[in-house]
Amino acid sequence: MNIEKKLIVNSDKGNLLNELISSINECERFYFSVAFINYSGLQMLLDTFKNAEKRGVKGKIITSTYLNFTEAKALKKINEFSNIHLKVFETDKAIGFHTKAYIFEFKDSYKVIIGSSNITQSALKSNIEWNVEIIAKEDAQFLKDVLKEYDGLWNSSVVADDNFISKYEEFLSKLKGYTNTQQFIYESSEYIIPNNMQKRAVENLERIRSFGEKKALVIAATGTGKTYMSAFDVKGFKPKRLLFIVHREEILKKAKETFEKLLPNEKLTFGLLTGNQKQKNADYIFSKLCLNAMRNLNETNLIILFLTRLTMQQAQAIKQC
Repeated sequence: MNIEKKLIVNSDKGNLLNELISSINECERFYFSVAFINYSGLQMLLDTFKNAEKRGVKGKIITSTYLNFTEAKALKKINEFSNIHLKVFETDKAIGFHTKAYIFEFKDSYKVIIGSSNITQSALKSNIEWNVEIIAKEDAQFLKDVLKEYDGLWNSSVVADDNFISKYEEFLSKLKGYTNTQQFIYESSEYIIPNNMQKRAVENLERIRSFGEKKALVIAATGTGKTYMSAFDVKGFKPKRLLFIVHREEILKKAKETFEKLLPNEKLTFGLLTGNQKQKNADYIFSKLCLNAMRNLNETNLIILFLTRLTMQQAQAIKQC
């Protein structure tokens, strides 16, 4: 089996962005499938897409509405290229979307890059990411499997035309209001339902509580929707106070937005407890400073913790609080 492989990481010696640029410049066609695309990440590929358009190189891109992270502005920009056909996988049902795959078609072979990087500025240049590049002949079984999966996703996605983008942009603009104001106008929770993993997790948490237990651990793979699962559980359990802890501020803000989106019109306040923001009087607090947060909250209040990616040292520190 003629397959060549190499690992691509972001470092001072190179990054995924450089690999994508050189591959687009050399290929005959390209096919992307990425969960998230934001405008800052797309900007770094615009000149390369323009060159591909001039050369007559056609491409297909699949992205998704998963977690509402993909920006409508980025979709509009992609549609300006006559050589790129764009589709979006809608994840408003019981399924998520977390692929990161870049496929390049050459005359006698294909290059496939599969890994952890979406089309965001940090993922392409600076984040700690692992992406594997595989070069294979067209008759390789691996390549046949990859192309079959891609075709399946393509056929399951919707065309990102002006009408779709307009509705998606309107949806996103209304969601932003949940973060900036308590005047909740758009009841988006009606359109979001738990997937199978989230349903089972919430049901088991309810069962565990019925036995009088006060602690539980949920373990789930990346991309299965742990943040949404916790929000669905809180929506049903209705605690007076909540402390949500994660290891990165970027995830922290997204988690807060998720809870605001799923719990509109509940007369709750949501706040951040970080190095720059000290909204510790909010009903539901989202923090990466777990020790300070736990010490500053009234012990008589009901607090629920959702923890992600703790080191042993961090876990021991929390036990001592």
